[in-house]
Amino acid sequence: MKSADIKYLKLIGKNISRIRKEKGLTQVQVCDDIDMERNNFSGIENGRRNMTCITLKKIADSLDTEVIEFFRFD
Repeated sequence: MKSADIKYLKLIGKNISRIRKEKGLTQVQVCDDIDMERNNFSGIENGRRNMTCITLKKIADSLDTEVIEFFRFD
């Protein structure tokens, strides 16, 4: 994977982590809700795993937010 791709995944993961923490949720709570192993979810938040659109939608639903919020890089 290219360096630019990894950077992009890290930015998305950082946003997912930030939103999850703002909602007061743990990784375990989100994982239970979306039926995902915690190590996989941790990999997403840390930018080590590429995820499908369906997974992004499941995470957004669990966090009661819109997928677009993961792509805000202000």
